[in-house]
Amino acid sequence: MKRRISTIYAIFCTLLLVAGFLLTFYFAWQRETSDVVKCLVGFFLGFVFSPILHELGHVCFAKAAKMDCVYVKCFCFKVYIKDGRKRFGFASPFSADQTQVLPKTGGDMQKRAAAYTLGGLIFSGIFILVTVACAVLTTVFVSSNYLLWGILPYMGYLFLLNVAPMEYASGKTDASVYIGLKRNYDAEKTMLSAMEIQGRLFEGKSFAEIDETLYFDLPQLCEDEPLFAVILDLRYRYYLEKEDFAAAGKCLNRLVSVMEYLPYEEAEKVAAELVYMNSLRGELEDAETNAQACRGFLKQETATAKRILAAWSKANGNAQHVEALLAQGAECLKKERIAGVKKFEQILLARIEK
Repeated sequence: MKRRISTIYAIFCTLLLVAGFLLTFYFAWQRETSDVVKCLVGFFLGFVFSPILHELGHVCFAKAAKMDCVYVKCFCFKVYIKDGRKRFGFASPFSADQTQVLPKTGGDMQKRAAAYTLGGLIFSGIFILVTVACAVLTTVFVSSNYLLWGILPYMGYLFLLNVAPMEYASGKTDASVYIGLKRNYDAEKTMLSAMEIQGRLFEGKSFAEIDETLYFDLPQLCEDEPLFAVILDLRYRYYLEKEDFAAAGKCLNRLVSVMEYLPYEEAEKVAAELVYMNSLRGELEDAETNAQACRGFLKQETATAKRILAAWSKANGNAQHVEALLAQGAECLKKERIAGVKKFEQILLARIEK
């Protein structure tokens, strides 16, 4: 029912977008050719800069809330982390715009998460008000500026999509997440717990050093809820560090059962950890099979990839490969930005060496 209402609302917003552009284009058409060109340019600029301004709002509020932006995608641009450094690249303009953050510290997470969530709406709202004011003032005192009027339809459309508490196929809107945070809904409660864990990892605690209630004192979520897989992954690493391999294996198998809901990159990570667990258990054929599903991940220059390959090599009796991979893993750890993750991987690498 909620998805149906969200679909109807999205269609309504799309109709408003089309109506707004056609109305602006009609009035521009009644004037000069240059006004038509300005209208079209304005619409294009709105399409390009509206998502950029929205995500910029999330970034600025995240920074103010002591959070590190690890992935930002807006329009056809993206900023991501590779080999421990932030890089700029290009992405499909039709994929969902998003900002992913990691808290740099623990504590006061609900307030900080709420501020980060509202950042996009606040930035978008301010720029809409400024653009409307400029468009009206120039129209009243000079002449209609169709560049500004052309920008407004898409900017308003994007704002309306996110200001309503809806859930689309691409995920929840900012307003929906904010309401969930304020009312302590199950998914948002789990999100806050995961963010608190990540904040403490950034501070330098490893997974096993973090209060276990953050992992387990949580509501049960549906399998297709993204936070279901997130908290399972965190529990897996907690158990792994504790050397409770039976419980870690159960978490990993549960992740395998919901891989259909995971993005390709996350599914690769799960397959890679399966190779690791298979290696620890001496299940060489299973390790080989799972390795085929995560070739790209295992080729990465990360401590996690080297740790998994080292465990696999040790299970196969390749002592020389193990030594080289452990050395490469130690080198990769120098680029690890999260102190707690670095400590965790050091512990696992040391176990392989023994």
